Amino acid sequence: MIESFYVNHFKVSIITLNEKRIAFMDLSIPCNKEITNLEYINAQLYTRIGEIKKIILCPVNGRAFVCNAVIELNGEYEAEEVYRETESVLRRVGCTP
Repeated sequence: MIESFYVNHFKVSIITLNEKRIAFMDLSIPCNKEITNLEYINAQLYTRIGEIKKIILCPVNGRAFVCNAVIELNGEYEAEEVYRETESVLRRVGCTP
């Protein structure tokens, strides 16, 4: 089952499959890095809601922005809580988890 929500105009999708919950979310966090193509970063960032598994960087005028993240949730959380926790962690670590 896929449930989609909007938090601060960003889409947060929570996917439930066989007792596992994964969140895929849109973000817009600037990084101090230059890129020209999409970059996919494997991550192991542990938060109180679960583990951030993947970070997607998008190029905007040659600069990198964290534009998406994939989180494996360790329980049931509201979309707003997932968004706020993930955004907070990624603002601290930026493009170098």
